Amino acid sequence: MITLYKAPPLWGLPSMSPPCLKLETWLRIANIAYDIEIPKDFAKAPKGKIPFIDYEGKLIGDSTLIIEMLKEKEGIDPDGDLTSTEKAISLAFRRMLKENTYWGEIYIRINLEENWQVFKQTLTNLYFAGSSTPESEQFLQQVRKSISNQIYEQGMGRHSEKEICEIINADFQALSDYLADNPFFMGDKPTTLDATAYGYIANIILPPFKSMIIDRVSQYKNICQYCERMKQEFFPDYLPS
Repeated sequence: MITLYKAPPLWGLPSMSPPCLKLETWLRIANIAYDIEIPKDFAKAPKGKIPFIDYEGKLIGDSTLIIEMLKEKEGIDPDGDLTSTEKAISLAFRRMLKENTYWGEIYIRINLEENWQVFKQTLTNLYFAGSSTPESEQFLQQVRKSISNQIYEQGMGRHSEKEICEIINADFQALSDYLADNPFFMGDKPTTLDATAYGYIANIILPPFKSMIIDRVSQYKNICQYCERMKQEFFPDYLPS
């Protein structure tokens, strides 16, 4: 049995972390059984972050590397029927979501003050039993500063909210155009791209944050319907919270 270490479920999502939700969705697409652990810190994490798994007594980090390892070890590949061209398109979309769209999501949570107050309270509830103390306040402010610096160094944080809105909207326009009226991104069967897409798209559309970015991307009806379809298909056991 695999043990998945992930960020907790929230907002009706199986995980409040896009990479964690990506990996858990892939496990369900691949029909691989797993247990769940919600770590309070990342001391055990082999790469200092979540998600990671315990597989045959070995801790393995990074969702992409985990998926590739499981494809080989378990002999299960949801992408096995894709052509080389389709695999290339899938990789390009997955990289876009992880290396570009993701930073817009984090910007919404961390850099916009109203949202940060909501997110900070969420973190306080999860990791400090709902009670704010000088120590927890200092810790969370350090977390915010560290992540905000990462967003700036990556480049997304150097833009205005309006500029970021245009950047992220272009991602969603591409996703919407490619998905069209298909049930899944690569056709009739879910693939690794669907695991990635659901993890990142749902984590920008569903959380209770406010931003012109969210307002814009929520207008893509086929993408919103896709998120609901993925939830019903793979996570009917997770209820709104």
